[in-house]
Amino acid sequence: MIRRFFLADDDQDETDLFGEALRDIDQSLELYSAANGKEAISALYRGQVRPEIIFLDINMPEMNGWDCLTTLKSDATLREIPVVMYSTSSAGLDGKRAVQSGAICYLEKPPSFLKLKDFLEKISISSRTNLPATLRAIEANKSHRLVISD
Repeated sequence: MIRRFFLADDDQDETDLFGEALRDIDQSLELYSAANGKEAISALYRGQVRPEIIFLDINMPEMNGWDCLTTLKSDATLREIPVVMYSTSSAGLDGKRAVQSGAICYLEKPPSFLKLKDFLEKISISSRTNLPATLRAIEANKSHRLVISD
């Protein structure tokens, strides 16, 4: 099971909603957060957190999600952590760019709390090794707008 989540998003309301969804799923799920990519990289480099999955918003100040993803994937100790690019923009071009840049998938931010909770629950009951299959099943079900790597 995936227990430790990391979210980099400059919108505190989004971060609060994400945390609330995780707590509703299971009180033992952990959420670490940062307000931008620079803070995320700093926390990860210092070893303050060891997430099992990272969600990166695209549009953030100081360091956006694309630059953060590039930094994560160029670091030997961090590149194996699955990254979900997470944004309000539609999945088309951003989705392709995300998976080509090393993200495990691109997720368009769900339109409701219940949809967010549904997605996070599916992720939390998966394992890191089964995560690609879980994402393929979610994509096939068409319950969420996402683009996954092949």
